[in-house]
Amino acid sequence: MRIGRTSLALAVYAAVLCTLVSLAGRQFVRAQGSLAAVRVPVPPGGEATEEELSAYRLARGRKTIEARETAERILETNAGSYVAHFVLGFVHHYGEGSYPRALYHHLEALRLFETQYGSRPNLDQRWRWHARILRELAMTHGDLEHFREQLSLFTLHNELYEPDLLAQRAWPLMKMRRFDAARLSAREALQHGDPMQVEVALNALCAIEFEAGDDEASYTACKNAVDHAKRQGGASAVDLTNFAEASRSLFKLSEAERVLQEATSAPVSWYGNPWIELAELYTRQGRFPEALDALKKIENYRRRRPAHVRHVDRNEGRRAASAFLLVVGHAEPALELAAPALQLPDRRAHNSRDPMQDRAIAALIDRRARLTVAECLQEQSSALTLLRGFFPRVWAFGRASWQRMLAWSSGRQAARALSDDERLVGFLRVGTSESAILPPWLAGEVVEVMGAGVVREAIRRARDRDKRRDASAYYDAFECETEFATSAFSKALSLCERSLVALGPSEVLLAARAHALAAVAAERLGAVSLSLYHFDLAFQRDPGVFRRLGIEVPVTVSARGSNGEEIASRLLSSPRFREGSIGALRLDVDFAEDEGRICLMGGGQTVLTCDEYPSNASQQFSSSTSSPSEGDQEPSTQSAGEVLIQGFLKKAFAPRMDLSQQDIQGLDGSNEVIRDPLELLLPPRR
Repeated sequence: MRIGRTSLALAVYAAVLCTLVSLAGRQFVRAQGSLAAVRVPVPPGGEATEEELSAYRLARGRKTIEARETAERILETNAGSYVAHFVLGFVHHYGEGSYPRALYHHLEALRLFETQYGSRPNLDQRWRWHARILRELAMTHGDLEHFREQLSLFTLHNELYEPDLLAQRAWPLMKMRRFDAARLSAREALQHGDPMQVEVALNALCAIEFEAGDDEASYTACKNAVDHAKRQGGASAVDLTNFAEASRSLFKLSEAERVLQEATSAPVSWYGNPWIELAELYTRQGRFPEALDALKKIENYRRRRPAHVRHVDRNEGRRAASAFLLVVGHAEPALELAAPALQLPDRRAHNSRDPMQDRAIAALIDRRARLTVAECLQEQSSALTLLRGFFPRVWAFGRASWQRMLAWSSGRQAARALSDDERLVGFLRVGTSESAILPPWLAGEVVEVMGAGVVREAIRRARDRDKRRDASAYYDAFECETEFATSAFSKALSLCERSLVALGPSEVLLAARAHALAAVAAERLGAVSLSLYHFDLAFQRDPGVFRRLGIEVPVTVSARGSNGEEIASRLLSSPRFREGSIGALRLDVDFAEDEGRICLMGGGQTVLTCDEYPSNASQQFSSSTSSPSEGDQEPSTQSAGEVLIQGFLKKAFAPRMDLSQQDIQGLDGSNEVIRDPLELLLPPRR
């Protein structure tokens, strides 16, 4: 039976405003805080006791503590009150973010209602409560990623009540990979003509085409959603971030940046955070000051959301921050952020991508951070004199070995997440739905995790399927990694250089990685001048790439001063340098007594980096460091040579980016108050 269209329409829209989901990449639900708890005439079918109506109005007005207390008081005297259970489910869902408890109370409300009135109430019964329970139960199932149950509830609702929730069916259908049915639901909603249904349907089509793998269609659909929203008064942050993602999938990075900047000024959305995406984009482009500024704004944006959705993307922020810290040379803080992201993944109900994507990327970042910490430990211990440094070096070797073992474990987690052939092939298709959040500069890590032969075949299959005009440059860069891993240096050099010619100027970190591999490959082939050229460019773009890849830079040493030879010897014992042939980079060391200078020179006497003592002594320990071993000794107990070597290694193999400990802590929000404990006790601000 379908209850009357005219009498129900206004009431349904009033009730559904707080639960309608705007679907696109990340599902957007309209805020409920604006609904005030005021007395209104009870519409037909919505009758209840005065106390039950009071509890319902309090919940709708976001006075969740009072609503919960009122509902619990009702249940003490009337255990069969479906209204009280409905209110408790509403409070647990939107006030406390406890989805399992919300589900329990909504299911209990449905059971109690249907015990009294049956599953198909008549017009003279309290059918309006049934409609509300079905909608809220569907939303709760959706938040718990129970998409079959959500779809069946929408279907039942549409059989009984009007207006139909057509566009809302598209999201669970898409999550179930039923793309044709999802498109049909969205198009039926567009034909319906209702403004809310049109908005949700356009957003749904954007997400559907993206997940279905049609990047051009997704770009068009996402642009249509943004254009429609602007004609209606303004695009939401979800509309804009989805369009930015579609732009990135076609390698339109400048457009993606512009759209994301626009999203930061749009009203805050429940799902999606434009500052996270900007931070990842800036990091990818080597624009580190701008990336840091974006990362600092993530928590403030998150704090402006309703309580139950504040932490839905907490680990996305951690992933962006840990990747940033890793590339700017702060490996240990990066590890502290990467580990929780790997252990406690975010809920993916309102995000269209495969959750294994998140797990694989978190594992790859965790693995590389641990390997980088191990490199730093051995770098810093190499600065010690042989007499004083024997036991510290043994200790550093043990700690580094432990980190490498944990890195192997993280690599196994990444391998398990990518063990499906199709998932691995999709993972290498940068920017598509199967690889939407993979930083291109991190993709080469898969070669070490999965093996060169496996990845080479996956690249071949991915390349064959990918029709995007600019995609070949990325596959060339990834294939260069497989050839380098098998010591096929001639082919690796050719692929890296071909990739570098075609890569856009924004792919700074990926290009630096290709330059570093090309430099080593050219050196192994005896092409000294070509090797110098690639070394120079890699150092200029991303000097930290050599540490992350574990590359020993070949140098010829020029030592002067009474202690120059000793300092040079310690540098060559570090994992960052080895003696190379004539024409390699040059390491100039001038040290006598307690002062000196170290410079790394590139081709044509280009100065890549220099550091000197005592001018660096005052700042060497003033900021957070990338190595956990640097804190093992106080500056006052170190010799001038040790301080100089450690300072030079830190400066030479990290971008010029100074971060305080407060900056680093702020990236995870650990120095922010995220949730006001009095918030739910107070009425909403007007």
